[in-house]
Amino acid sequence: MDCRKIQLVGEGKTKRLWTTNDDRLLIAEYSDDAMMYHGKQKLYFEGKGHYCAEIAALLMTQLHDNNIPTDFVQTISSNCLLVKKAEMIPIEVVVRNYAAGSMCKRLGLEPGKKLKSPVLEFCYKNDSLNDPVINEYHVYAMELCKPEELSVMCYQASRTNKVLTNLMSKIGVVVADFKLEFGRVNGRLVVADEISPNVARFWDENTMHRFEKDGDPSYEYKVILERLKKVCE
Repeated sequence: MDCRKIQLVGEGKTKRLWTTNDDRLLIAEYSDDAMMYHGKQKLYFEGKGHYCAEIAALLMTQLHDNNIPTDFVQTISSNCLLVKKAEMIPIEVVVRNYAAGSMCKRLGLEPGKKLKSPVLEFCYKNDSLNDPVINEYHVYAMELCKPEELSVMCYQASRTNKVLTNLMSKIGVVVADFKLEFGRVNGRLVVADEISPNVARFWDENTMHRFEKDGDPSYEYKVILERLKKVCE
């Protein structure tokens, strides 16, 4: 598909969005920055945008193959993906299989503890407020989306969790938690934005921690991409 960048229309923590010569499509350009802890810590390494774009493309394709609609269309360069233009819903759906991060601080849970069942949390997507945790009553009161849309988001988040955990278990990776965003495309909800180590905790099943080697920040991304290619391509 012949699409080219026209105008920059959005810039987030880890990517830029460009309009194209097709009004229905955007180009998501992944940068070599990785933002952590609500954007308070920046991690940079050369090639990070390439790794994230490839990982996101592979995982979004897996969702599509399991009849979970996404905004992904195709890869167009090493760090650029062609995506459908979506009206984004300002809610992050966080899926947790293990206690980690802010959940432990809020609830006093032991880090690394496997949860009896997956937990879905909602965060209001607002950087100035550090993406606070909200519940369905906040969602409806703030008119962030309709009740039936939130129901679909929860359903698709749970299905996505099953696809990811099953896939990653084949390559020795534990899905501790991950964040999903959703958007409307022609009135239909789709998984949008990305799924990558940028927005997920993927742990080595042998250590139950992120993949690490000699302080190399790229190691985690390289390992996950190499292993995914073996089962996805």
